[in-house]
Amino acid sequence: MARKTTTMRLRAVRMRNPMELSGIGGGRDITRPWIGPLLEPTDPILRTRGGGSFDIYKPILTDPQVKSVMTQRLSAVTSREWDVVPGEDTARGRRAADWLRDELSAMKFDRLTEKMLWGLFYGYSVAEQMFRRDGRLWGWEEIRVRDRVRFRFDEACGLRLLTMQNMLTGEEMPNEKFWVFSTGADHDDEPYGLGLAHWLYWPVWFKRNGLKLWLIALDKFGMPTARGKYHPNATEEEQKKLLEAVMAIRSEAGIIIPEGMDIELLSAQAGSSRLDYRALHDTMDAAISKIVLSQTMTTDDGSSRSQAEVHADVADAVKKADADLVCQSFNEGPVARLSAFNFPGVAPPQVWRRMEDPEDTSAAVDRDGKLHAMGWRMSEDRVRETYGDGYERAAPGPGPDAPPPGFAEHSHDSALDDLAEQIIAQGHAEQAAAPLFSDIAAFLESIGPDTRLEDLRARLDVLRDAPGDSAALVDLLTEASFAARLAGELGAVIDSEETPDGDDSVPGAVAP
Repeated sequence: MARKTTTMRLRAVRMRNPMELSGIGGGRDITRPWIGPLLEPTDPILRTRGGGSFDIYKPILTDPQVKSVMTQRLSAVTSREWDVVPGEDTARGRRAADWLRDELSAMKFDRLTEKMLWGLFYGYSVAEQMFRRDGRLWGWEEIRVRDRVRFRFDEACGLRLLTMQNMLTGEEMPNEKFWVFSTGADHDDEPYGLGLAHWLYWPVWFKRNGLKLWLIALDKFGMPTARGKYHPNATEEEQKKLLEAVMAIRSEAGIIIPEGMDIELLSAQAGSSRLDYRALHDTMDAAISKIVLSQTMTTDDGSSRSQAEVHADVADAVKKADADLVCQSFNEGPVARLSAFNFPGVAPPQVWRRMEDPEDTSAAVDRDGKLHAMGWRMSEDRVRETYGDGYERAAPGPGPDAPPPGFAEHSHDSALDDLAEQIIAQGHAEQAAAPLFSDIAAFLESIGPDTRLEDLRARLDVLRDAPGDSAALVDLLTEASFAARLAGELGAVIDSEETPDGDDSVPGAVAP
């Protein structure tokens, strides 16, 4: 009964006080040592080797591989175009979207995005908004990305600026003026995030120390090591001269040594086991690529097309995730606050990057051609979406009962087609050509499997010279030729689309 009463009281407290119960203020976070009013990063490398300062991560960027892969990851986002979508489909929602589109175009949004994306490397980025007023609406004069080393967070995760006058607690910064982009941490109790630099620290450290040992090995094994021998009674001065002679071997063309002393050149034995420093260097480069890009084949050679395609898909997923993270942070922070001030009660617009690659035009043409052959027709919106602007339909499409034309075809009525139909109908073309067709049919039926080529040639000659009633057919063709010539001289319309009112009648196309 007592346990049930305690549970009910706890629920009542939660209903009356919706504030968090497991916050990190007041020393309640057991993962952080209680040092002062400002939170220290939980990153163990910063705490043990960097003294809590992010300056320890800056030298990592001098590594060529790190610089290359970070540039690739950031440019994969900033190289894509951005779109602004209204928060609601209303007149005020579209007006808010137009306002945001104009503001981003004026502030060089790509450069701002690139600087804020360095939060991926360090863990977080801080930008200060400079506002301006344009009539009734407020906008951004500029958004400046500040050096993150100058800022700390308090127990409420509020942003504070360290100054020479106040290094202990810092100066409290207003949330509505700053944009903080934090990423990489696996919980919300770490406002500093956890950047890629944390994972890159040791691979770069091993690589640099390996390079030092590699250079020593090259210096040692690139040429033989000189060894000088002196007799037991050699004085200290004689020993010094011998050492100078040994050291001079590397740079001097000739040397002299005291009598009774000699110099030998020691070379590494063939096949002697040595550490492969190149393998260490390449392994660390591959580790750096995997940490930053989650794959290696966009920076190193691949082994197969299938593996390259898989790695390319991973790269696409990473860059889309980066674009979504930075856009979401910007939408929920600066955009939402300023939009609510300018357009009260309107859902704020949002900006997103178009990360999908454009469709291959050749593949699209092949696919759409097959769909047309199956009877499907593309809408104008779909044509514009797939192939872009600059296309228009050449002629009205066929009726719903007509067979579908080919993908690259369009059908239209010609005035000459109508003329031919009139002449054939009025001149009784079938009766005029019937004798000729009957003779040809009889000739074809007379051909058998044993018919020789010489016999066929003789029968064709007979058929050609045989008298027949071809006067009707000759008259019909003469009339057709005369009518076509007359129609052309009188300005007959060849294509019905050339007539302004759609009249496809042919002047002169009358019955003779």
